[in-house]
Amino acid sequence: MSVNKFLKNPLVFIPLTVGVLLPCAALLTLHFTRKADSEPRFSLKDAVVISGIALPKTDLLDLDGNKIAPETLRSGKVMLIFMTTGCEPCRKQMEMVSGVEPEMSGKVKVYGVGVENRTKINNFLRDNKVGTRILMDEDGSLMNALSVKVFPTRFLIQDGVIVNTWFGNSATKAELFRELGL
Repeated sequence: MSVNKFLKNPLVFIPLTVGVLLPCAALLTLHFTRKADSEPRFSLKDAVVISGIALPKTDLLDLDGNKIAPETLRSGKVMLIFMTTGCEPCRKQMEMVSGVEPEMSGKVKVYGVGVENRTKINNFLRDNKVGTRILMDEDGSLMNALSVKVFPTRFLIQDGVIVNTWFGNSATKAELFRELGL
């Protein structure tokens, strides 16, 4: 059978189109397009959705170098936002969360997780409107344990168990509150 006849056969062409060509086109579009505000879109090919597992045990530090007690992140509802200082969506997410944090008080604890050195994080906080508490994962142990490859990546944790994962930032306060179940 020639290639031309092969591709004209609907039993071959439709599964080939749906199963191979459309997903490839979607990934290329996601990877190479930009949002209207020129913010680059990220590739999700390496992103891993984690849900239903216990938060890995690791040592995180606050910006003063003090260890964070493990129960801080394992009791109640907690959102961890992995961020980097050169990431525009991270900056937008952290500023938005900082603005609505008083409304979440007592309902959910929110922490940024910096994966760079303390100086970069302190400069980021000084230069931006971010009041959310930042924890340091300088050695990347938690980031690696959770397979974080896209920034920002957000994890919702309930009593020490990861219940949801999101990639990118919450565009609005309403979206953030919906994600958090508030």
